[in-house]
Amino acid sequence: MTTFSHISSAKGMIAKIAVVLLAMQFLNGCSLFTKEVEPIRSVEEYFNRGHNALNDSSWDEAIKEFEKLRSVYPYGAWSEQASLELAYAYFRNNEPQSAVRELEEFIRMYPRHPRLPYAMYLKGVARESTTRSFLDDYISDPARRDSEPIRQAYQDYLNLIQRFPNSEYADDAKLRLIRLRNNLARHELQVAEFYVERAAWLAAAKRAQYVLENYPQTVSSQRALQIMAKAYQELKLDRSAEEVKQVMQLNNIPIQ
Repeated sequence: MTTFSHISSAKGMIAKIAVVLLAMQFLNGCSLFTKEVEPIRSVEEYFNRGHNALNDSSWDEAIKEFEKLRSVYPYGAWSEQASLELAYAYFRNNEPQSAVRELEEFIRMYPRHPRLPYAMYLKGVARESTTRSFLDDYISDPARRDSEPIRQAYQDYLNLIQRFPNSEYADDAKLRLIRLRNNLARHELQVAEFYVERAAWLAAAKRAQYVLENYPQTVSSQRALQIMAKAYQELKLDRSAEEVKQVMQLNNIPIQ
C-alpha cells in the first residue's frame, strides 16, 4: 500500500508540474502577440528627430518621424511645418509623386501660409524631377519622354512667378521655365521630324507652325522654319514657302 501511495503522490506532483509548465508556455506564447506600444513624445521631439534625420540625409527615418508627428498632432503650426518637411523628405528619397501629393494638399489647405511660395516652388521641382534621368547629360534627352509632367512643372513655376514675383524662388523659377520651354519645343519638333520622315508634309507644317507660335525664340525655332519651308514646297504652296524663306534669310538661317 505504501508503494502505491508514493506512486500516486508522484503522479500528482508530475501533473501539477505539467500544468505549471503548460501555463508558462501559454503565457510566453501570448507575449509573442503583444506588441510594445511606443510612448507618445512631445511635438517638439518628433519634429527635432525628423529634422535631425533630414540633416543626416536619412530620408526614410525623416519620413517616419514627420508622419508620426502629424498622426499624433494633426493640427497646428508644427503639423503644418511637418507637412513641408515631409514633402521635402519624399522628394529627396526619390518619391516625387508622394512629394507632389503632399504639396498639393498643403497648398489646398493653407492658401495663405507664409511658406506657400516655397511649397509651389518645391512642387514644380519635384514634378520636373520625374522627367529627368542621370543619362540626360550623356545620351538621353528628356524631350523624348512624356511631355505632360514637363507641362505641369512649367505651369507650377508660372503660377509661382505670377503670384509671388518677388519671392526668393522667382528667379530660379524663371531659369527653369526657359529650360522647360526648350524641352517642350524640342518635343514638338521631334513630332514634326517624325512626319517629315514619312513625307506627311501637311502634318509636318502644322507641327512646325505650332512650335513657332507657342515656343518662339527657342533653339528649335530655326529647325521649325526649315521644316515649314520644305513642307510648303512639297505641298506646292509656293507663296507660303517663299514667305518662310524670306524670314529665314532675314535671320541668317540656312535654307535646306
